[in-house]
Amino acid sequence: MTWQENWLKWSAASEDDAALQQQMTELSNDELKREHFYRYLEFGTGGMRGELGCGTNRINRYMIRWVTSGVAAYISEQGRQADGVAIAYDSRHFSAEFALESARVLGAAGIKVYLSDTLRPTPELSFMVRELGAAAGIVITASHNPAEYNGFKVYGADGCQITLDVAAKITAYLADVSDLFAIPIADEDKLSQAGLLTKIGVEADEAYLNNVRVVTQNPEMTQKHGAKLKIVYTPLHGTGEKLVTKSLAQAGFSNVSVVQEQAIPDGAFPTVTSPNPEDHAAFTMAIEVSDDADILMATDPDADRIGVAVKNEQGEYQILTGNQLGAILLHYLVTQPTIPTNSALIKTIVTSDLGEKIASRYGVKTYNTLTGFKFIGEKIAEWEATKEAQFLFGYEESYGYLIAPFVRDKDAIQAALLTAEVALEYRLKDQTLFEGLQEIYEQFGYYEESLHTITAKGEEGVAHIQKIMQTMRADTTMNDMIERKEDYQTSVTTTYPTKVEREITLPKSDVLKFHMTNGSWFCIRPSGTEPKCKIYFSCAGETSNEAKQRLNQLEQLILDKIQQI
Repeated sequence: MTWQENWLKWSAASEDDAALQQQMTELSNDELKREHFYRYLEFGTGGMRGELGCGTNRINRYMIRWVTSGVAAYISEQGRQADGVAIAYDSRHFSAEFALESARVLGAAGIKVYLSDTLRPTPELSFMVRELGAAAGIVITASHNPAEYNGFKVYGADGCQITLDVAAKITAYLADVSDLFAIPIADEDKLSQAGLLTKIGVEADEAYLNNVRVVTQNPEMTQKHGAKLKIVYTPLHGTGEKLVTKSLAQAGFSNVSVVQEQAIPDGAFPTVTSPNPEDHAAFTMAIEVSDDADILMATDPDADRIGVAVKNEQGEYQILTGNQLGAILLHYLVTQPTIPTNSALIKTIVTSDLGEKIASRYGVKTYNTLTGFKFIGEKIAEWEATKEAQFLFGYEESYGYLIAPFVRDKDAIQAALLTAEVALEYRLKDQTLFEGLQEIYEQFGYYEESLHTITAKGEEGVAHIQKIMQTMRADTTMNDMIERKEDYQTSVTTTYPTKVEREITLPKSDVLKFHMTNGSWFCIRPSGTEPKCKIYFSCAGETSNEAKQRLNQLEQLILDKIQQI
């Protein structure tokens, strides 16, 4: 169907929807109309995410109904209607409304729904799917994206984001939907009366808080000395405040201040440019009210990612990278006297090698996965069945961490709790978390990483990203500098200069990773949920300066090359 045909169909439907009619009127020229209607938003293992607005290339209630209908068809095919679907949502614009729309579509299909009675974090939804024995879960969120975005994430019965094969099945069902405006929806009250709609309330929070206690490795220390650690926390207008503060308090961390202006859930995120804890600007208000706090923490709107800032050598707050905090938490876990036998670390292929080096020193195996915490969750489930290894810790460079697998996604609440414990241990030794990081570098080598993002919106942007990947895949100008190239689309690793090839056993994905002869690497990956292409760099050295110099040289070489494409 052409964008013009889509436009005409939506125009006809808008006659019965005043809000939609107004949005359609605001599209003043064909270029805007084409951008909103030239394609359907893609659905994949990361769900569906996009800017709010009318049309098939935007997030709106009709697209939410559409994608939910695919989930409903999949649940019905499994014969698990009675097991139900748990639904949660964050503080974004229309999140509550979209959650209800999803519930109405599922209910109309005869599927039981457990709908959160207020906004709740994504990791709590993952937990609730498992706790309820539900067939699936849905979260309405766009994670850390700017305010104009929203999205739809789907979880399997294991509490993990859906797998590639499940996403493919749902996509096939969606392709069969001929009319978005004819998707059946049920009345909320009638669903409740029929027993098909149950609200999730405070009992979910209590159950989560009871389970999260296992994250604390030394409860005696935290209960006795937790008040000595001064913490400033901001939920960045999202869902994290209740569970983060309560989990810290029950572990003994009573000296916690919340940035009040940012404690108010608000989808406009009025006090930040972007509600992303990876963005240093997100910590501005926390730093302003820090009052010499030991540690600052920020969680994103759905509280699955966390950023942490600590005092550096100059006495200024420095935001730790995702790789740095991951290394700190991992090092603490592997040095515990009660570390389980056969323990294993899971990290993504774009995460620093420092974690693997730390794990190896303490006899902990490392397993690498593709980017996306669903792959870490899958590996946990596999080990539960095979007993091949015991999960110790999972993390990715984009500020996502998991310690206790009663949740099967990244969990900022767990990470906040363990980070406070590690910071407290250093505090009791009159050290900062930053000083602890330097000790790790001195033991294992200095690592420097960076991430560069190319944002390319619209049809032309998609084509440009494809061209970047095609050009870099075929490039031969760097062969004398490369030790090996990993092409996850073809599932082939090529070793240079012999050109010997071997198979990559991970699932296929449009990702390229180049390992340089000096031990550095860079990786190029189009985002699965945003109109972006991400370029990751990682370099190591015997000193901090050596690692930084290698990073600067590699960045300049690769970014100049990509700029010319």
